[in-house]
Amino acid sequence: MTNETPTDPKKPRRWLMPALLVSAALNLLIVGIVAGALLSPDGPRRRGGEDERAVRGVLGEPFFRALPARQRREMVREIVGNRDAFREGREALRTRFESFLGALRAETFDREAAAALLGQQRQAAIRRQEQGEALLLDRLEGMTRDERAAYADALEERLKGFRRR
Repeated sequence: MTNETPTDPKKPRRWLMPALLVSAALNLLIVGIVAGALLSPDGPRRRGGEDERAVRGVLGEPFFRALPARQRREMVREIVGNRDAFREGREALRTRFESFLGALRAETFDREAAAALLGQQRQAAIRRQEQGEALLLDRLEGMTRDERAAYADALEERLKGFRRR
């Protein structure tokens, strides 16, 4: 009997277990994202096109989504057609936001300057929202009583979905 020792001992593969764990984590992440989208109270969200994004910051999503499709398209066309008025506010918001970041990074914090910038941001956002509300009211004013009632029902359903979140 001879005691033979292997001349090429197998080295343990230390990389195998971490690779399996990373793979399992990525798979679980993907499954979680898909399940979350499918199981959310209002189902998978359909993202509007580029133009529908123009409505953000002008009118709350439930108010916009509760409108009939034709009314939504008209509102988007009006906002996009009058983009300069809305874009000006957005660019000013961005400039003030960058100024606010500068105030945060300054050697000493100037509370009054930061408060003034936040106040300017708030006022600009209020102006944009007022423009959106005026567009909504124009549409509501042109609706019949039955159309407004249907809009109220659709809005109520949308708001129920928001409460569940």
